[in-house]
Amino acid sequence: MRDPGVDTLLAGSDHAMVPAVQRLRTALLDDVDGLSEHVKWRSPTFLHGGADRLTVDLSRAGRAVLVFHRGARVRADFTFADPTGLMGWRGPDRALVTYTDATALDAAVPVLTGLVRDWVRA
Repeated sequence: MRDPGVDTLLAGSDHAMVPAVQRLRTALLDDVDGLSEHVKWRSPTFLHGGADRLTVDLSRAGRAVLVFHRGARVRADFTFADPTGLMGWRGPDRALVTYTDATALDAAVPVLTGLVRDWVRA
C-alpha cells in the first residue's frame, strides 16, 4: 500500500536516484505480497507483517543504499542465503546493497524485487 508520506518525501527531493527509487518502490509494492511502506529515519521504509524490513537511504548525493534489516534488535540466530551476491553483510541480520548509477538500479529492479520477497519471507 502506497503511503502519502513517502509520496511527499520523494516529491520534495532533488536526489538524482529518486526516479529509479520510484520505479523500485512501485515494483515492490505491486509484486511483494503484504508489503507496505512508511517514512522512517527520513527515508522510505518497507514493512512486512508490521515490521520494518527494508529502508532506502538517500542521505548521500548520487547514492541509493538499500538497507535490509530485521528490526531494531539484532537477531544473531537469523540466516539468509543471498542468491544474488549483491548483499554486503553488516551483521547476521543486516545487509546493504548500494547503487551509484540510476540505470544500474533500474536494471536491477526485477532481481531486487525477488530478493526483497525472499527477505521478508525469511
